Amino acid sequence: MSAARTRTMRRAHLLAIVLTAPLFGCAEKLDSSCPSCEVPTNADELEVFLSAGEYLDFEAESAVHEGAGPHFGRVRTFINEELVTSLDSGEAEHPVGSAAIKELYGDGEEVAGFAVMVKTREGSGGDAWYWYEEYRGTLYADEQGDSSCTGCHSSGVDHFRSPFPLQ
Repeated sequence: MSAARTRTMRRAHLLAIVLTAPLFGCAEKLDSSCPSCEVPTNADELEVFLSAGEYLDFEAESAVHEGAGPHFGRVRTFINEELVTSLDSGEAEHPVGSAAIKELYGDGEEVAGFAVMVKTREGSGGDAWYWYEEYRGTLYADEQGDSSCTGCHSSGVDHFRSPFPLQ
């Protein structure tokens, strides 16, 4: 089976989960690897969360803009309440459950992927975060402490690099 067909089947399966989860009382939270995390911390459950737009109520940048990092071009960042509160209070270390989601647009007008970081345990190192990045069907990161993310992000406030308050 081709990689494109496998991705298509996986997305169809995830969409079926999103559409039927409320029928079985599973809509609240699918991920159990970080019980206090609002945002799932594994690719399958995170893709359901993202596809359903569960992050769209988070605080967000006002518009899509050219990204400053290696995230394929134009981006828009969303951050959850835990991260907003931590940044507002000037904390050097964010609490477990803090999350940022970056929509990736490339050079287009439609979302073509996502970059996600979720604080899953105490500490200020990159290994305290779950990292995920998918763009145009290719998965670039899906693990705790992913070294392809932590290098650049180490210059941020506990690895969060977007300007705050969000623009």
